Amino acid sequence: MQTIGKTLRSRFVVYFCLLIFFLPLWFCTPQTPTLPYEEKLVIRGLLEAGQLVSDIQISKTIPPLEEFTYEKVFVGDAQATIIVDGQSYPMQLQPRTSTAATVPYRSLYRVPNLRVMEGKTYSIEVRWKTLVARAEARVPFAALVDSVSILTSIVPVRTTLGTVVLDTVFESRAVIRARSNELYRTGTNLHDPQTSRLLSSRGFGEATLTESSRIIAVTSNTWRSNNVALPLLNARTQSRVIVETYDGAFYRYYQTRARSGQVGLFSPGGPNIEWNVTGDGLGEFAGVSIVQRVAVPRLRN
Repeated sequence: MQTIGKTLRSRFVVYFCLLIFFLPLWFCTPQTPTLPYEEKLVIRGLLEAGQLVSDIQISKTIPPLEEFTYEKVFVGDAQATIIVDGQSYPMQLQPRTSTAATVPYRSLYRVPNLRVMEGKTYSIEVRWKTLVARAEARVPFAALVDSVSILTSIVPVRTTLGTVVLDTVFESRAVIRARSNELYRTGTNLHDPQTSRLLSSRGFGEATLTESSRIIAVTSNTWRSNNVALPLLNARTQSRVIVETYDGAFYRYYQTRARSGQVGLFSPGGPNIEWNVTGDGLGEFAGVSIVQRVAVPRLRN
């Protein structure tokens, strides 16, 4: 009997110790962290001279730890207005263009039959629930382009297998009679020569802000095309140097957004971005004029 009693007491001590060890863990379950959140409107829009006012995205913020989906940020009932030359134009939610599950339905707005004009200043006002957001954008005149060129270099590149292949490196260049307080950016578009369909857009990145009127040369980022012979590229595509012009006020946003390392104008940005949307919103509303010039890529001397 003594042996049985000792065994029971030993087991009790072990169970009691385990209980003391695990009890705090049961009551100390990890808490989901909470971060400050304020619902705001998000406006992202680019007015291109000569094009209709369209594809202006009006959405909303979601809590920081919530997984992003277009459905969660969708705002389909905003009261949005474009104002230019003292006239107000109500905006409409654009209809869905694809029913494919892989194509999200984004809350994009437009003004039917309103075409963007150079030299004009456009304002946007968005009202939704109790929120009101506003922004203003000037559409500059198109750049005065004196000449364009696309220069290429053939460079050897070692692959992961240790073999060496030849890459063609491209760089676009435009000589511009720049105006003061404007921002210029250049890149290359490749088009199908038969249909003019855009095949690829390359090299856009750095931009140049001019503080005075002068002649400048704006150069694109370099980009590569693996194993593409120059004659084959010229035969199958039409290369166009693209020169974009933005108002100087756009530079503050452009520089702070670039902290993310992304080249897209509305790609995810870094911290402390200087948006131009005010009130109960954030985002960027800007104007751009675009010049396209056909250029035949040629090897550097």
